[in-house]
Amino acid sequence: MRNFLTTLLQCSLSMSLVTLVYVAILPLLSKRYAAKWRYMVWLAIAAGWIFPFRPHIKLPFLPMQIQKIPVEPMQPIVNIVPSMVNPGAIVTTPSTIPLWRVLPAIWIIGIISAVAYHTLRHSRFMKMVRRWSEPITDSGSLKILEDLKAELDIKAQVELSLCQSITSPMLVGFFHPAILLPAIKTTDNDLYLILKHELIHFQRRDLWCKALILTATTLHWFNPVVYLMSKAAAIQCEISCDELVLQGTDFQQRKQYGETILGIVRNGGKIQTTLSTNFYGGKKGMKNRIFSIMDTKQKKAGVVILCMALAGIIITGATLTAAADKEPAYAFEGNIPLSDREKAKQEQERKEEKAKRYSIYTKFGLNYNQENDRFYYNDQLVRFFADKLDDKDSYNSFSYTEGDVDLRGVRNEKYELIALEPVSQKEYDQRTAKIQAFSESLSEIQESAIQESEMQENVGNESINTNSTAIETGDSNKNINGVIQEKADSNGLTGNGSDAVEAGDPNYVDHSLNAYTKYGISYDRDAEVWMYQDKPIHCLYDNGYTTFIDNSKVALKDGLSLKVIRNSNAGIEQLAEMTEAEVNRLFN
Repeated sequence: MRNFLTTLLQCSLSMSLVTLVYVAILPLLSKRYAAKWRYMVWLAIAAGWIFPFRPHIKLPFLPMQIQKIPVEPMQPIVNIVPSMVNPGAIVTTPSTIPLWRVLPAIWIIGIISAVAYHTLRHSRFMKMVRRWSEPITDSGSLKILEDLKAELDIKAQVELSLCQSITSPMLVGFFHPAILLPAIKTTDNDLYLILKHELIHFQRRDLWCKALILTATTLHWFNPVVYLMSKAAAIQCEISCDELVLQGTDFQQRKQYGETILGIVRNGGKIQTTLSTNFYGGKKGMKNRIFSIMDTKQKKAGVVILCMALAGIIITGATLTAAADKEPAYAFEGNIPLSDREKAKQEQERKEEKAKRYSIYTKFGLNYNQENDRFYYNDQLVRFFADKLDDKDSYNSFSYTEGDVDLRGVRNEKYELIALEPVSQKEYDQRTAKIQAFSESLSEIQESAIQESEMQENVGNESINTNSTAIETGDSNKNINGVIQEKADSNGLTGNGSDAVEAGDPNYVDHSLNAYTKYGISYDRDAEVWMYQDKPIHCLYDNGYTTFIDNSKVALKDGLSLKVIRNSNAGIEQLAEMTEAEVNRLFN
C-alpha cells in the first residue's frame, strides 16, 4: 500500500503539471485546432490521472534533484544487546505509528466520502426526475427526434421526456438514455438544434467520459488541480459538441444556435448531478461557448497536440519515477504519537510476543514474568542471556543492569537447543573487556578530534572531528576521522580525558555527528546526547568514516544503535537501526 500511495502522489504531481500547462496554452490552441481534438486531449489527461503507473524510462536528464529525506529507523529488535560494557534494559518498541500507515486510511476515507456524496446526489436527482417527468407524446417533437436519429445513424432507443424540475436540456442514463427538456416553449428549429446537441452527446458516449473524469477527481480528491481539470473538460465537452452540431452551417445559422442556447439558459440553474450533460456551464463557460459558436474559421485536426499530450504525460511521470528511484525506500515515513490506551496495548503486545519467543526455553528452566517484564532461571533473576540460533549470527538475547545469573543457550551442530548453561563472571568480564578495548582504541581519535575542533573554531567553528563534505559525498581522500564519546556514570566506563572537557566547560557542545544532522540527527544540549527520532544514540557506525559510541547512562538505557547506508557512489542514502547480528559483529 505504501508503494501504491507513493506512486499515486507522484502521478498527482506530474498530472498537475500537465494539467496546468494545458490550461495555460488552451486559449492559443483554440485558435488553431478543432474543439473535438482539444476535448480528446482532456480525456487523455483524465486517463493519466486515473492510471498512476508509468513506464520506467532511463532518462539522460532529470529536471531536478530531490533532497533526500531522512528515514526513521526500523523498529528496534527487542532482544538486541545495546552494549556489553554496561548492560541496560531491554530495548522497547517506540510508541509511534508510521505516517505511511495513516495516510492510506485518510485517502481511503476521502474516496469513500466522495463516492458516497456523488452517489447520493445522483440517486436523489434521478428520483426527482422520475417523479416530475412525463413522456412527450407530441408527434411533431417525436418526428424531429426520429429524423435526427436517422441522420446521425443512431439505432438505440432514446426516450424524450418533459421534466418540471430542470431548467435546461440534458441527457441522462447510461443504459436507458433519456433526453430531458425543461418546461419552456421552443420552436421546431430550436428543438431540432437542442435534440441534435444531446444526441451527439449520446453518440460520443459523453456520459461515460464524464464518469471517467469523475473517477479521476475521486482518486485525487486531495488535489485542487484535478477539479480545475474536471471543470475545464466539461466546458470543452460542450464546445466540441456545439462544433459538431454546427458543421457545414453559415454565420446566420450559428447566430440562431447561439440565441437558442442563450434563450434556454436564461433561467440559469446549477448542474444537479455530475453524470449528465448540461446546456448551462456557468457564465465563463457560456462566454467561451458563444465565442466558439461564432468562430467560422477552419480549424486543423489536433493529432499533433494529442500525441504531444500523451508524450508529456508519460515523460513527466517517468521523470518523477526516475527521480524517486534515487530516494530512500521510506522517504514518506514519519511518526505520530500514540494515545495512552494505544501505548498500553502496544506494550501488552510486546510482552506477549516476547513471551512467545522465549517459550522454547521454558522446559530448560528459563521463564518470563509478564507482570514485571523480567526473566527468571530457577527462581534467580537473569541479568544476561544469549542464544545463537543459526550460522547467520541470529540471536535471542537480552541484557539488564542487575540480576543474579548470566546464561547462554547450548546447541548441537544442527543448531538444535539442548540445554542452558551459566556464563561465569570471568567470561562475562572478558566479553565486557573486549568492548572496553574497542572503545579505548578509538579514544585517541576523540582527543585528536577535540584538538582539531579548537583549531577550527579559530577559523570558522567547523565540525570538530570530521570533514562533513567528505562524509556526505564519500570522499575517502579527505580528512575523515572515527570518533568515540565516553561519558562517566555510576554504572559505566569512565573516559580517558574527553569527560573532563565536557565536565569542565558548561558551554560545551559535542560536534561529533555534525556531518549527519541533515539526515535527522540532532544534539540535545541539556542532556548532552545526540538524538535520532527523539531517542538518544548509543552507537552510530559508518564503515570507513565514523564510529561513534556514547556509553553514558542515558544513551545506554534507551539508546539506538544506528548504521549509515551508502549508495554505490559512497554517498549517504539513509540511516537505519543495526540488527542484532550487526551489533554483535561490531562489538566482538
